Amino acid sequence: MTAFTSSDIPATINTLEKLHVWSGMILNYLYPETTVIESTGNAARVATSAPFEITAVSPPEWQNISRTNIKLNKNWQRQGKRWEHANDIGSASIPAEFKI
Repeated sequence: MTAFTSSDIPATINTLEKLHVWSGMILNYLYPETTVIESTGNAARVATSAPFEITAVSPPEWQNISRTNIKLNKNWQRQGKRWEHANDIGSASIPAEFKI
């Protein structure tokens, strides 16, 4: 598991949106080669997160686009909250530069 404590979260993260971008960046950084099978013959990275310039709007704007695939326990539908059934991706530690 990629463990953390609330003190690891930078003080400037004060919204769920900022927390989502922060955690997506960390998973993308820690597990760039880790994949899961999503369908027959289709392996995808477990986490991607990157800024993209969207030019379809005027003026163009930057958006962070994240995608995460975390396996769930087989009995996730029977009880508890979905996040309680999330499987570990790995055991890497959060790098210091993400805690500032």
